[in-house]
Amino acid sequence: MDNEKIIGDLLHAHGLKKTPIRMEMLDLFMNHDFALSASDIVAKMKARHDRVTVYRALASFEEHGILHKASEDGQGAKYALCGHDCPDETHADQHAHFVCDECHHTYCLEDVEVPEIKISSEFSVNRVNYTLSGICKECKV
Repeated sequence: MDNEKIIGDLLHAHGLKKTPIRMEMLDLFMNHDFALSASDIVAKMKARHDRVTVYRALASFEEHGILHKASEDGQGAKYALCGHDCPDETHADQHAHFVCDECHHTYCLEDVEVPEIKISSEFSVNRVNYTLSGICKECKV
């Protein structure tokens, strides 16, 4: 596992224990440039883990600011690594996502500026989702 030290440090920084499933899951995320769903993770993992354990780990990673929900589709939620240190419980990732119409991969577009939207004080915004769709560079070929 090439990312073992990085993953171990990341888990430690977020107060999580270094377990084999967490290590393997985070390694998968680090080796993909697109978001992964729980079913993607189960299919790609070398060791067999039940879906409940995978979902618990995903929830824990999101709660501790390691992953964020990038999109949702028929397969469910897709998660991506946070681009920088998100504090626990609140994600500072305010970036756009691109969903490919062909392969259905979701990519984080951290360099794309998300427009500021002014909203009435009657509302309290908890999450902003800015999604673009089209054909990714891999499918364009």
